[in-house]
Amino acid sequence: MNLIKSLALMEKYGTCPACGNGNVANGEGKLIVEDDYFYRSCKCGWEVKTDEDGKLYPTPY
Repeated sequence: MNLIKSLALMEKYGTCPACGNGNVANGEGKLIVEDDYFYRSCKCGWEVKTDEDGKLYPTPY
């Protein structure tokens, strides 16, 4: 994934819109950046999976 686009996605999804949690370590949530997708989840159950252009995918987790 393009570095600039992944940084923009981290800025957009860095804080959980459901509960406001901004942490991803120690069981607080996940942040996964792969070649073809960006995944962010939170301990409250919120999650998003998208490509670098913003196309949302169903989350299999």
